[in-house]
Amino acid sequence: AFERLKVLSFLVVETKSTPDFTNMPSLVELQFLDCFALTTIDESIGKLKNLTHLRIIRCRLLLKLPGSICQLHSLETLDLQGCFGLTSLPERLGELGSLKKLDLSWTSIKKVPCSLKNLHEMLMYGCQSLSRLPDSICRLSSLEMLGLKGCSQLCSVPEGLGYMKSLKKIDLSRTSIEVIPDSIGQLTDLVELSLCNSTGLDSLPDSICQLKLLKSLDLSGCLSLCSLPERLGDLEKLEEIILDNTIIEVLPDSVGQLKSLRLLSLQGCKFLKALPISMRHLISIQQLKMSGTGLMTSENDFPHLAAVNIIELTSSSSELLGLCNQSYKALEILHLKDAIIEELPDCVGKMENLKELRLECEMLKELPNQIEGYLENLTQLVVKSMHIKALPDCIGLLKQLSRLSLKCENLKALPNSIGSLKQMRKLKLNCVNLEALPNSIGHLKKLAEFEVWSNSLEALPDSIGSLKCVWRLKLKCPNLEILPDYIGELESLEQFEVDSHRLKYLPNSIGSLTRIWFLILNCTNLEDLPNSMERLQSLGSLHLHSDNFTAPPDFIGRLENLVTFSFNSKKLKYLDAAIFESLGRLLHLSLSGCKNLEVLIAASIRQTDFARLSSLKYLDLKDCEGREYLPQLPSSLHSLDASGCTNLRKISDISNLKTLYKLCLGGCKLLEDVPGLENISSNLEELELPGPCDFTGCCHFNHDFKNKVFK
Repeated sequence: AFERLKVLSFLVVETKSTPDFTNMPSLVELQFLDCFALTTIDESIGKLKNLTHLRIIRCRLLLKLPGSICQLHSLETLDLQGCFGLTSLPERLGELGSLKKLDLSWTSIKKVPCSLKNLHEMLMYGCQSLSRLPDSICRLSSLEMLGLKGCSQLCSVPEGLGYMKSLKKIDLSRTSIEVIPDSIGQLTDLVELSLCNSTGLDSLPDSICQLKLLKSLDLSGCLSLCSLPERLGDLEKLEEIILDNTIIEVLPDSVGQLKSLRLLSLQGCKFLKALPISMRHLISIQQLKMSGTGLMTSENDFPHLAAVNIIELTSSSSELLGLCNQSYKALEILHLKDAIIEELPDCVGKMENLKELRLECEMLKELPNQIEGYLENLTQLVVKSMHIKALPDCIGLLKQLSRLSLKCENLKALPNSIGSLKQMRKLKLNCVNLEALPNSIGHLKKLAEFEVWSNSLEALPDSIGSLKCVWRLKLKCPNLEILPDYIGELESLEQFEVDSHRLKYLPNSIGSLTRIWFLILNCTNLEDLPNSMERLQSLGSLHLHSDNFTAPPDFIGRLENLVTFSFNSKKLKYLDAAIFESLGRLLHLSLSGCKNLEVLIAASIRQTDFARLSSLKYLDLKDCEGREYLPQLPSSLHSLDASGCTNLRKISDISNLKTLYKLCLGGCKLLEDVPGLENISSNLEELELPGPCDFTGCCHFNHDFKNKVFK
């Protein structure tokens, strides 16, 4: 029946084993994605002679591959990323002569088979159990990409690294490597080398300067790196070098020979005191990032750079004086971070092509009152200052401005002219003392994302209903007392978040927001929800926090697309039957913080009813201090957090939770047993149990239980 089948995919299928592949001889692609229960690959997979792509991704319980997989002589791609339980590969994997790409990222692989031959790409990101590479890996003469980022136990690479002549990209970021072998200079095709956050690396071999095709060198976060090779300038193709947060004190004079260099990032280089004069010859430089350095730059020794596009500076604005008029005109993005200035330097007015201006200057007191004639091309403005009290009316002249972000704690009002910013698409106001929004805010017809963070805002203008294009609205305003009826006219709204402890009611018009799929109501004094919310049939994620609710609203069960429900109320004592009858589609359920929740279901309901949530994957009962008993749980669970349930005494048998990989019971001091834990312990990736760190000595668990789990 399946003889012609070429592509077969299993997505989130809860099966322990694969089917027999004998009758599928034409398969070319086979993939298993997020099959969390999968433990066995059928031996018949070796009969798929035409298979070229095999992807087994995030199948956490898969512990090994069948030996027959080495018979797939047409296989070109083997992707096993996220198979956390996988610790080894068949040693004969090298018999796969057509294999070009092998991805072992985020597995528990401890060693790489010595037999590998013709690979072009080998990825092992996040393989934290991998401590060494075999010398045989140097025989992979066709390998072009070697990715070892996040292999935190890897302390070295083989001395013969230079034999891998085809390598174009090496990523050794976040490893424990301390020495780079001299042979790296033989990798004449290498284009990209990343060593970022390799904290044990204190120097580079001089041979690295032989990499004539190298375009990118990332050394950011190499906290021990104190110097660079003197002949660094020999890297004639180098386009970017990132040295952020190193302890480098000087740059070699030869850096001026890097004629192709476009990006030089020195952010956080606190020991760097000066730049070499030779930097004046960096004719291709476009991005210069120098925030957080120890530079004491003046007009005389700042490099005379002619084509800077992006520049990030720290300290006083005097550093800008080193740029020539031609540089001012070329500048497109300017970031003044922690600059000790009270007003914007005059030279900013010469930056006629400036598109993005970021002013993170806490001492800045005001923006210029006259901006007509310059900054006409500005599309993004970010201002962070604790001293700015008002914005100038002329801000309305920035006709191209599409993004405005203000973090100004002493700003109390916005000018009416803000309504003239017709191109505005994203507006973020993190101004804790902002008292009101002008009515003109409704003129921002193209506004798509709107965030307000204010402790002083009590109401919104009615004109907010004119923002027909807003799809995301966040109101983190603890003193907001009322939402206008016009809120229901936001016809494009998809994500809505309200955080207020004074808001008691929502307008009926909220039921008109039929496109909403994500809703957060963190309103502790909210007394009721309008029945009109039953019309929110697009709602997929609802987070409700109000301490006045004794039960979830009835309409919750009639939201047909709801998959995530978070409910927090101090008055909640139990859930009724309707919840279990109507929420069978839920994937995520959180009752975290419901301190008076005594039982998950009313006494009149059968204890098995909770297991009706047959799709539930994640259950969060953290800090439900009143609960004493946990009933039978749905077998679909992947994660259970009942930590902080200080009165929990008994849990139903959890042997059926075969896909559970996270179990948190920390702080459950009265709990004496976890029935069935010994049957699922091998599947768990994260286990948190009550008692002291040395759990085996925890006296309040009975002896039999400790023997079962810790044998």
